[in-house]
Amino acid sequence: MRDILESCSLSSQVDRWYWDFNGDGEFMFKDVRNLLDEAVLPHDVDPTRWVKYIPIKINIFAWKVSLDRIPSKLNLLKRGVSMENNLCSVCHEDIEDTSHIIFKCEMASNIHQKICRWWQIDFYHMSSYAEWLSWFNDIRLPSKKKLMLEGVFYISWWQIWNFNNQILFGSSIPRRSTVFDDIVSRSFMYVSSRCKKNFSLTDWMSNPSAIAL
Repeated sequence: MRDILESCSLSSQVDRWYWDFNGDGEFMFKDVRNLLDEAVLPHDVDPTRWVKYIPIKINIFAWKVSLDRIPSKLNLLKRGVSMENNLCSVCHEDIEDTSHIIFKCEMASNIHQKICRWWQIDFYHMSSYAEWLSWFNDIRLPSKKKLMLEGVFYISWWQIWNFNNQILFGSSIPRRSTVFDDIVSRSFMYVSSRCKKNFSLTDWMSNPSAIAL
């Protein structure tokens, strides 16, 4: 032990944490994400998508949507959780699975249509995450604005899910008419606080794709 200690050469630098994954000692969140992708996801699955303009919790929720891991009624039934019915809590017309809640339900489809009208892009009726991703990849926008738009969709999924939970567990019935307005205001708050360029709420509400970045 003494021989080992005597052979050690200590640096005069102040003690610090050292991240030994990427070789330069600097911790990067994307390195952890890549490590998790390689360890957890099958190799034929697309890498996780991450939008820097929105909170981590919403990115994680969108990731769960992509993997069909949100606790929809159908997923809960598969885990042995008993409930009165498995119908969508919003429209009561179809089985509540991930695709229905986020894409196929009339309310979700209407919100997606409003987002497309707001961003002045062609609307396409999507029935699953795979269809949404294929459609989204074909959208022609500058990379930064396209990332913002992706964040807006993630926020809309988060708000749709919260609306669904308020119906089930809230003390009062939520107002469907305010969901889209909440998406616009929340997306402005998140994006404007994380973007280097300044822009007003008026600019964001009128046409976010025209904002100079």
